[in-house]
Amino acid sequence: METAKSRKFLRSMLTDLGWPLFWGLTIWVGFYAFLRVGLIDHPLVHRYFTVHPVEYIEAAMFFVGVSALGLKLIRVGQHYAALPKVRLSPIPDGGQPAEVSGELIKELDKLPSRIRSSRLATRLLDAIDFVRRKGNADGIDEHLKYLSDVDATKLQEGNGLVRIIIWATPMLGFLGTVIGITLALGGLNPEMLVESPKQAMDGLLAGLGVAFDTTALALTLSLLLMFLQFLSDQFEFQLVSAVDYQVDVELIGRFQELGTVNDPQVTAVRRMAEAVVQSSENLVQRQAELWQHTIDVAHEHWSRLFDATGDKLKQSLATSLDESIQRHAHELGKIETSAAEKNRLHWDRLQESIVQYAKIVQTQHEEISRQTSVMHEVVAATGDVVQLEQTLNNNLKALSGAKHFEETVMSLAATIHLLNSRLTDNPEYSAPQVELTEKSTKAEGRAA
Repeated sequence: METAKSRKFLRSMLTDLGWPLFWGLTIWVGFYAFLRVGLIDHPLVHRYFTVHPVEYIEAAMFFVGVSALGLKLIRVGQHYAALPKVRLSPIPDGGQPAEVSGELIKELDKLPSRIRSSRLATRLLDAIDFVRRKGNADGIDEHLKYLSDVDATKLQEGNGLVRIIIWATPMLGFLGTVIGITLALGGLNPEMLVESPKQAMDGLLAGLGVAFDTTALALTLSLLLMFLQFLSDQFEFQLVSAVDYQVDVELIGRFQELGTVNDPQVTAVRRMAEAVVQSSENLVQRQAELWQHTIDVAHEHWSRLFDATGDKLKQSLATSLDESIQRHAHELGKIETSAAEKNRLHWDRLQESIVQYAKIVQTQHEEISRQTSVMHEVVAATGDVVQLEQTLNNNLKALSGAKHFEETVMSLAATIHLLNSRLTDNPEYSAPQVELTEKSTKAEGRAA
């Protein structure tokens, strides 16, 4: 609780004093920065804002006051913007009992924090919390008036910083006047008046100029602040009036009042009647609870009975299903055994056929391999015969040209004999031997 109060106090101090000082001094530094770089280059501005230190202080106080009023106007604008967003549930006919105040507070707590911190929401929360704490709505009108007076007092006290600045600014002007006159008179002496009256008058006029310029600047800035404060106060007064009206619309006639301060007996009788009604409601509720308990016991008994019957029925059905499933499984086993035996016999016959076919294929493969070997040998022998024939023809041509016929015949005979000896080693090549003999005979005839 203490921590919450401390935070609230620090937030209030920061809002009322910290931010105005920060923004005011920031604007003041920016203003003199513009003067220094030449962005603001008017002779009157330089005369009234940069001649004497008092003028710097007056400008700083003015900008702080303007910042405070500007921030205040921004807050007032935020409160104005929150007015249409804060609404309670419609008021029923005959009003509502004081017990619904907790629900109304929950409605307001659901609003965003920015809306919940507005003046209207805060006023409604305070008034509804008054009804909740008291337990009835008696005296709600007086409490609303009290809350309105508190807001008006806060409105008057909220401009304390600006009032101090408005009061202190002319004082600074008068201080500048005193300082300027003191400087002007302090710089005069009789010798200077006699020897150089023009220089003495210039010093006197410069001191008086500082005195009057600081006063004129202070009065002007204070008048501007007073005018801005008047506008701000008018806007805030309008806000307070709007909040008062909206609170009356939302709360007047919402709660049922038991009586008035002048007639407390009505309140007592009303409370007694409510107590009797509450007791009756409690008795009815208790009787309803007893009936409900009886119904629950009966329901539990019937539930147990149904559960027992269901268990027996479930057991009977399970036994019947088990017997049916066993018989079905037995029949399926017989059928599966018979089918497996038939499949085994079929596969045995098919396996024997495959084995026989494999043997036949192997025999054919061996025969094809043997014939292939023979064909290779035939091709090789045919190649040798062709080569010998070519060699013989070449020899015959060479011998016929040299006319050595006898030697040729003898060589041919030896060659034929050698060829026949090779071919006779293989009885399968008789046909090529005959063909070679015929060719040799022809070759002899040609040679002859």
